[in-house]
Amino acid sequence: MQFKIGLALSGGGARAIAFHLGCLRALEDLGLLSKVSVLSSVSGGSVIAALYAYNDESFAEFENRVQTLLRKGLVGGIAQQSLFSPETPKIVAAQLTSGICAAVGCLVRLGGNALALAGVDRNSIGQFTKPFQAPFPRFASRSTAFERHLRKHVFGELTVNQVARKRLHVVFNAAELITGTAFRFGSRETGTWRYGLLTGAPPHVSKAVSASACFPFLLPSFDEYMEFEKHGQKTRRRVMLTDGGIYDNLGITCLLPGRSAEFSTNVSEVDYIIACDAGQGMPSGLSRPYHWPSRMLMTVNTIHRRTHSLSYELLHRMKDTGQIKGFLLPYLGQIDERLPYITDDLVRRHETFDYPTDFSPMKKIDVERIGLRGEQLTRLLFDHYQFSL
Repeated sequence: MQFKIGLALSGGGARAIAFHLGCLRALEDLGLLSKVSVLSSVSGGSVIAALYAYNDESFAEFENRVQTLLRKGLVGGIAQQSLFSPETPKIVAAQLTSGICAAVGCLVRLGGNALALAGVDRNSIGQFTKPFQAPFPRFASRSTAFERHLRKHVFGELTVNQVARKRLHVVFNAAELITGTAFRFGSRETGTWRYGLLTGAPPHVSKAVSASACFPFLLPSFDEYMEFEKHGQKTRRRVMLTDGGIYDNLGITCLLPGRSAEFSTNVSEVDYIIACDAGQGMPSGLSRPYHWPSRMLMTVNTIHRRTHSLSYELLHRMKDTGQIKGFLLPYLGQIDERLPYITDDLVRRHETFDYPTDFSPMKKIDVERIGLRGEQLTRLLFDHYQFSL
């Protein structure tokens, strides 16, 4: 009997790419990687997922490409495309336009607040001020420069439907901020359940990956109009796409059994789930988030940890109730003492868990250390739980 395996690669920037590389290496050696039928990814996980799925090279060649990208990083490419490319004047124009609109909008809202204090009906004021709330899409930004770099130097003109690995369905998870829902770029379909499926030509892989990976603290959302179809009705909607980790940083929601296509895109029924989590886990306790940026970052990290915990509990419950046959959960931030057993050569948690999640160049030793922990954890869990098909 042929079982279906769903593989989820979490977010986590360059740290996630390095960790997932080790996990994939173990899965390749164990003969499981070629049996994966659905590959769902988020943020940094989307970068390595695309590198794997859209090229049918050998694993050794794939691994070499990933290591080269990690050592070079993506930050320099984004900066170059932002400052010294045809995207640059567009970004400047967008900044000027959005700045002027923001100033006008602020004045209008202040006037509306004054009228409200004077007793004018707030609903009437809202109808007047609504057109001044972000009236124009941000047509260019560091995120569009990110996409330009990926298209020019990494993925070329490939579109999401051009998967090179046989019988593999790929899903890149982003978040849509206007509706607060998941937006999934898939090799079979693309869209969000609130608006329906995207019409027209399939999106480029570079767009799917950059949208999935534009962490909002560093990169603006993709802000544009798209054409959708739902229940036979076509509509043109404004969307704001940002890092998929805002909605589901583990990337497993489209793999969970029993989901309805009415309320979720890229629904897939799988028997086993392998969820590779490059999350940090419990913080060291040394950080004191005092100022606004550190408070906001810690807030997001706390939400991520909590949603991860709920996802873990859900996987256990689905396994116990027979909704899935089993799962593996290689977790970079795993407390070593809670593992089934510890090998003498295990790369310890404290050596890897607090590596930054940006896309700066990585040292070779860091790539190897984080990747080795991913490989070791995957093998250890596979051996202990007798994960067999």
